[in-house]
Amino acid sequence: MKKYTKIGAVVLAVVMLLALSVSAFASVDSDGGWNDYNGIESGETTIAIAKSIVFVNAEETQVREPNITYTYTISTANPGEGTTIKGLDLKNDTTEMTVAVKAGPISAVTNPDKKTTVVFADTNKATATSNGTANIKRDAKFIFDNDAFTAPGIYRYKITEDSTGKASVGITEAPTYAADRYLDVYVMRDGSGYKIYGYVLFEGDETTSLDYSKNADKAKKSAGYVNTSTTAGSNADVDVYTTQNLFIIKSTAGALADKTQDFPVTINLTKASGLKDGIKLDYTVTNNGSLTKTGTDTNNVDYVTMDAALDGTVRDGSTITITGIPAGSTVTLTEKNNSTDTYRVKAGTAADGAQLLTEASVAAGATSEATTSQALSAKISIYLTNTLDTISPTGYAVRFAPYALLLACGLTLLFVTRRKSYDEA
Repeated sequence: MKKYTKIGAVVLAVVMLLALSVSAFASVDSDGGWNDYNGIESGETTIAIAKSIVFVNAEETQVREPNITYTYTISTANPGEGTTIKGLDLKNDTTEMTVAVKAGPISAVTNPDKKTTVVFADTNKATATSNGTANIKRDAKFIFDNDAFTAPGIYRYKITEDSTGKASVGITEAPTYAADRYLDVYVMRDGSGYKIYGYVLFEGDETTSLDYSKNADKAKKSAGYVNTSTTAGSNADVDVYTTQNLFIIKSTAGALADKTQDFPVTINLTKASGLKDGIKLDYTVTNNGSLTKTGTDTNNVDYVTMDAALDGTVRDGSTITITGIPAGSTVTLTEKNNSTDTYRVKAGTAADGAQLLTEASVAAGATSEATTSQALSAKISIYLTNTLDTISPTGYAVRFAPYALLLACGLTLLFVTRRKSYDEA
């Protein structure tokens, strides 16, 4: 009798080990979250960890992705004794059970060097909004070999993101960002072998015990390196790429101003501290404005960069727009008066009308002073206005003064000649 009792105890222990919690299994669902009720498909060995960047811009616009390659390394975690998962029996969801967590055998991972990568590239576009949009998710994939497991159970791994290079492309980490995630892999018997039938990614440490029996630790589950905040405009546990747009809007005023004059402008963008060279920016021009491109990308789209002063031209009614400038960069602007007249030149902002360039006369062939440096922490509009009125401050039309002087000389000469003829008569 004792013999059968011992055998029964062993069988019961094996059953309990195999019958793991339904809510402890997770797979990526269609919206990038985690499905708490289904394991991965039977025999599936590729595990995908979602990675996203939140794109922020003061106005909804398409911006280029930052050029960055993320590298993820998987390694064995050492949960130690006493680390457990508590959950519900798969076949009887009212029965609670607790299973010990084991160190994951690294031999089960087939990725070369136990690494995988996720790539973002400036040839791709993303939608940025004021609240931030994580409209792009890519997967860091790890491939497992079922045959490497020698027993059923829960096996824990550590996944680490290499965060170097983020600052050089303008990426910042939201509060509470963690480079590490932990992956529990659920293994069951499959005939004479074993297979993965579920997995859970979570934030914590290698000795974290989890209780899924009443969803007590559901919030610790992670979809990957994605935004965990549910508040609009708030970001947590995710990378953020904040950019802003620059608008240069030209107008001429005064009865004598030439509405078709193309005034050369020089735009000096200074990179925010730590940014590398070569960050590509998109631009558009309207109403006969122009901007000299830096280059053309592989999608045959022209772009500019912040590595050198940008040259262009503006006339009455034209606008130069540069989009996707990494936040914290600054801009100054100068304009050359290539006309034959003296214009009064000023520049101001759209938001509050603050003067970025106090109105001053710029003679023909001269260049204006530079505008006040503006930090691109929000959308920046620079309204550049050239004025040429009919009457000068002295009451004479400046541009007609030479002709008026000639007329006066002619009238004087005519008067003197007529007077001399009269005297001789």
